[in-house]
Amino acid sequence: MTKQFVVAHIIPTGVMADIGGYVGDATPATNMIASIADKVISHPNVVNGVALNLANRNILYVEGYSLDKFFKGEAELKEVEKNKIGVVLDKGIEQEGYDLAVNTINALRTIGGVEIICLHKTKKEVLTRAVKTKSNSFVGEIKHEQILIDACGEAIRQGAQALAISLNIQIDMKDLKAYFDGKGANPYGGAEAVISHLVSARFGLPAAHAPLLSKYEIYRETHSGTVDPRAAAEAIGPAYLGSVLRGLDKAPRLVAHGGDVSIRDVDAIILPYTCMGGVPALAAQKWGIPIIAIKENMTVMKATPDILGMKNVIVAENYWEAGGILAAMKEGIDPHELRRPLRKLTIT
Repeated sequence: MTKQFVVAHIIPTGVMADIGGYVGDATPATNMIASIADKVISHPNVVNGVALNLANRNILYVEGYSLDKFFKGEAELKEVEKNKIGVVLDKGIEQEGYDLAVNTINALRTIGGVEIICLHKTKKEVLTRAVKTKSNSFVGEIKHEQILIDACGEAIRQGAQALAISLNIQIDMKDLKAYFDGKGANPYGGAEAVISHLVSARFGLPAAHAPLLSKYEIYRETHSGTVDPRAAAEAIGPAYLGSVLRGLDKAPRLVAHGGDVSIRDVDAIILPYTCMGGVPALAAQKWGIPIIAIKENMTVMKATPDILGMKNVIVAENYWEAGGILAAMKEGIDPHELRRPLRKLTIT
């Protein structure tokens, strides 16, 4: 039997990553990896590009909480042909925000063939806000989490196999401007991670979040002038639900056993060089999976392999080098044998 070559590509959310710190801007790097690997395990913020989701078909779209369970060896990924998606919208914004969301949903139905089984509005505002940390990354707070859980539960009762959540996240517009100017982290990212983690942990289904914008926020994003190229997708049309629906359409489900991909199938994990403190990197140490650390993809984090004393790490200056390393690994070649001088062996 020929074993498939499986790679995980992880970029933490809200840490101002040079590549992947914006919506969808890590898609080219992920697609490059997918051209070498048979399957790539990644997560929504890596390939979500507002209305655009241009991820290759062999990229498995897995939310962060589910990823952690997978890396811990507590669950496996079961691939599907299609998911029936339930959509949950926050209550409390102007009609313009709902019009944009519903038009986005209908566009993905009519053009993308995505199956939306139900659309629910929460009973009252969930009240979610972005919180900036001392390191200038972002986390999130949810005031009425049970309201969100209730709406998601109703969608599941109606047959939803995956959940697209769209809440209004309160952010400081100065942080949004800094982000658009290429000088700050994504202010939505940390809160989005909290939302999707909460829902995935509660229901065990594929889930992802897309910001639901107020009338003022829609205006601000579409009248921001010429922005940093990495933020351009948001400036031309903030239809965030589009990429989420496209990703959830075929997102794999978590199963206890009998899945198509388990942690023991993963041949390499790719991470930013400064982000070695999370579950994926620690799991790599536990399971003996090589880490490819991308030095050029800097973040506000400082958890480097040398500081943490991590083993089994191959440092790549950039994604160009990472591609060569992966190609060698897939062919069964030790990547170190492609460098000079060669390591000398001694008889003991």
